[in-house]
Amino acid sequence: MADTIKIAIAILVIGLIFFVVADIAFLLLEDSKLTVFAIGAVGVIFSLVGIILMFMALDIKLKISSKKTMEKEEQPKYAPTPTPAAQPAPQQQYVPPPQPVTKPVTPPPQPTPQPAYTPPSPQPRMEARSAQVEIETQKTQGEVKKVKCPACSTVFTYVKNPKGPTWVKCPSCGKEGVVY
Repeated sequence: MADTIKIAIAILVIGLIFFVVADIAFLLLEDSKLTVFAIGAVGVIFSLVGIILMFMALDIKLKISSKKTMEKEEQPKYAPTPTPAAQPAPQQQYVPPPQPVTKPVTPPPQPTPQPAYTPPSPQPRMEARSAQVEIETQKTQGEVKKVKCPACSTVFTYVKNPKGPTWVKCPSCGKEGVVY
C-alpha cells in the first residue's frame, strides 16, 4: 500500500516534469507547436494517472484502517486488575456495554377536524338591500334614468354613470348592453 502511494507520487512528478519540458520547448521551438502540444499531453496523462493512483491508494488505506478500528471496538472491555504477589489474584470483572437511552412514548397528536367542503353554487347569491340605501347611493352616483329593453320591451330604471358609459342588464330577459 505504501508502495502504491510512492509510485503515484513518482508518476505525478514525471507528469510535472513533462509540463516543464513543454514550457521550455514552447519558448525554444517556435515553429513546432505540435511537438509542444504532444509533450504537454503526455504530462497531462501522467498527472491524471498519478492522481488516480493516489486516490485509489488513499481509499484502500482508509478502508483498511476503518476495518481495524471496527475490530477493536467489537472486543469486550474488562476492568484492569492489579496482581500483586502478596494477594491472591481476583477474577476479572465484566463491564457491560452501555444501554441505549429510550425516550418515553408520547401519544401522537390528534388531527383537528376540517370543515366540510361545500362547492360554490352555480348562481351568485343576491342579498336584499333596503330601498333607502339604494336611493341614497343612486343620488350620490348619478341621475336615475329609464330605458326600454330592445329584446323584450320591458321598461326598467338604471343609474347613469356620470364618468362614462353605463352597463345595464334587463331584469326580465337578462340582455346586457351599454347606455351612453
